[in-house]
Amino acid sequence: MSGTGKARANDRGQAGRQVQEWRLLFLSTGEKTLAQHMAEANKELKAGMEVRMLAVPADASKGLGMFDTLNGFDDAAALSDALKARVAKYYGTPLTAFLTALCEPDKRHAWSAILRRTLEGFIAQSLPASASGQAHRAAARFGLAAAAGELATAMGITGWPDGTATTAARVCLNAWMNERGGVGNFEGDAIVSRLRQVIERFGESRFTRWESAAAKIDEHGPRTIDRLGFRKTMEHGLGDSLHTTNTYYVLPESWRSEIFRGMNINAVNKELLQRGVIEPGNDGKASSLVRLPGLGTQRCYIVKTIPGLAESEARAA
Repeated sequence: MSGTGKARANDRGQAGRQVQEWRLLFLSTGEKTLAQHMAEANKELKAGMEVRMLAVPADASKGLGMFDTLNGFDDAAALSDALKARVAKYYGTPLTAFLTALCEPDKRHAWSAILRRTLEGFIAQSLPASASGQAHRAAARFGLAAAAGELATAMGITGWPDGTATTAARVCLNAWMNERGGVGNFEGDAIVSRLRQVIERFGESRFTRWESAAAKIDEHGPRTIDRLGFRKTMEHGLGDSLHTTNTYYVLPESWRSEIFRGMNINAVNKELLQRGVIEPGNDGKASSLVRLPGLGTQRCYIVKTIPGLAESEARAA
C-alpha cells in the first residue's frame, strides 16, 4: 500500500512542509479472500485490487496446515504454540536491529545494491518472459520480502542459511500464481470468463437457433425471450469423428449493455480480437455486417472460440 499525507499551506497560501509519503507491505489473515468478499457484495474484483492485496493460501500441501516441517515438534499445534510464545517474548527485537543496521550511513549503498540485485534476480528466476505486468508487480512484492530477508541474513540477524528467505518467498509466489490461475492478464481472463458464463447459462435459451429464426409468428414453435443473438450449429466429420460446433452472433446492444455492462467496450473488443475469440469484420472492426434471419443486414459480434467451454461448445461464435 502507498499513502500520502495532507498538503498544508502556510499563512501566505504557499505550500508548507513537504508532503510525507510512505509505502507499506502488510500481512492480514482471514477465512475469505478479497475476491470472495467482493462477490458476496455483488461487486467485481479489479486487477489492481488483486495485485495490491495478494491472496496466498495458508496451506503448504504437506499435511501440516501452513507448516512444511515440524522442526522437531510432535505436531503442528505444538509448533504453533511455541512460535506464538517466542513471538510474544521477542516481538520487535529483530526489526530494531535490522533498522539500526540499515540506517548506517557508510553501508547504505552496499545494502541498496544487495536489495536491488536480489529483487531483480528473484523476478527473473520466478516468472516466464511472457508474464503479464500484473504478475511482475506481484512478483516484485514477494521479491522485496525475499530481498529484505536475505539482507537481514547478511547482517547476521536471522541466523538462516543464505537463500532461505528467497525460497520461502518463491513458495508464496507460486501459491499465489496457482490460486490465480497463471501469470496472464487478469482483466483479459475476466473478459473471457464473463462471455463464457453467458454462453454456458443462456446459449440455448437466449440465442435463437439460426435454422428456426424465420418461423412465423403464428406458428407454435418455441420463442426466444430476451434474445441476445443467434446460434448457428454446424456438423463436421463423418462416423465416429462427427461433431458439432456453435457460432454465436451477438447483437450490439446486448453485447454492450448486458454481457459487458460496466466494462470499457473498446478494451473488451481489443482483448477478444487478440485472443481470437471474436471474428473481425471485413472493415477491420470488432463487429461484422451480417444478414441475420428476420432482421436483415446489421452489425453483430461473431464469437468463434471460447476457451474453457465443453468440447461441443469449444468453437463458439
